[in-house]
Amino acid sequence: MRYKSGMQLMMSAVVLFVFSAFGLAQGIPEGGEPFMSSQKCSACHPAIFKEWSSSMHGKSSLHKDSAHAAMYNAFLADMQKDNIEAGYNCATCHMPMADNITDILSGKIKPDEKNLLEQDGVGCTFCHRIENTMPGKDRNTCVINKDGSFFVSKPKNKSPHKTASNPMFSSGELCLGCHGFFVNSKNFTICAMKDEGTGNCLSCHMQKIAGEPALLSTATEHTSHAISGGHDEEMLKKAVTLDVRSDGKNLHVRVKNNTAHAFPSTMPMRMAFVTVTFRDYAGKALWTNIKENPVADDKQSVFIKVFKSGDKTGVPAWKADAVAFDTRLKAAEERHLTYPITGGDVKTADVYIMYRLFPPSAIDKYSIPKEGLNDNSIIVIKKELTLSK
Repeated sequence: MRYKSGMQLMMSAVVLFVFSAFGLAQGIPEGGEPFMSSQKCSACHPAIFKEWSSSMHGKSSLHKDSAHAAMYNAFLADMQKDNIEAGYNCATCHMPMADNITDILSGKIKPDEKNLLEQDGVGCTFCHRIENTMPGKDRNTCVINKDGSFFVSKPKNKSPHKTASNPMFSSGELCLGCHGFFVNSKNFTICAMKDEGTGNCLSCHMQKIAGEPALLSTATEHTSHAISGGHDEEMLKKAVTLDVRSDGKNLHVRVKNNTAHAFPSTMPMRMAFVTVTFRDYAGKALWTNIKENPVADDKQSVFIKVFKSGDKTGVPAWKADAVAFDTRLKAAEERHLTYPITGGDVKTADVYIMYRLFPPSAIDKYSIPKEGLNDNSIIVIKKELTLSK
């Protein structure tokens, strides 16, 4: 299902990634062991490596995520208009293993797609060397260990490399180095997980699944490193519940957020919306709540966060100084929508919950490649209710 352009209200606000005027490296302490390419881990952990490779952590850099690259180019173009020199500030969390990260952040050099550590994005030896997270003014950062030990929740003595126990690897605290909060250069908070929900990130996003964690291991299950989220349709289906009923005069729609955080969650580029279509006995559509622009056509059915700057609504995150409106579902919230059933020819009602990474107008404006899920309207849940015989 594709909705035509005309979503100007939200277009610029719903962008892929957010940027500040400066970057902050999460590098290795002076004299510390360098990061190692994730490819080396695959020799002993092939299943986990395969999961990670297809995950958004494995595709986090602009070398592997075309939408991220497009938004970064849009950010650079904006900075150039204002005569501001900017580097790849996203590298702090999207390419933290880069051995040239300081120069990339400053803009001294450009990202190099031939650099294997840049391609790794958020790789194995970055996450598994996080010793702690450190709060900052505009974001948290990860503290990386010096000796190169790999942290896990319950280390095994059989490992051929140095391992150590870290309680953060059993809780969502590990994730908050990058996913905690972000404040832009206007001192405006773009996202803050602490304001949107609580809970252990790992219990949903890194569940236990069948299969050995390493070759020759006797374990029968391991922690999934697919790190499923908004790019995973099965994860989306678990995130919300849809109930539909009729009292003869009105159609009643109930949407419930099953997650421990906002839906869609922290990043302000995602959107979800409910579509309702009444059909006659022949299946012909008689009425629909959304024709082109969900926000303009039926704002109550849309779950989205939109920014503004001064009096201008619909600005990108790097220009935002306030929230124009936030209609997302809070953790465990239920939203009730009512639609009058008009006309005697209505036989059925089709009700969908849709999810998009970007609105179509943002795809067009920022030249985001129309590939993969970038330009798709994902059907999360669909229900058909017979209203008359």
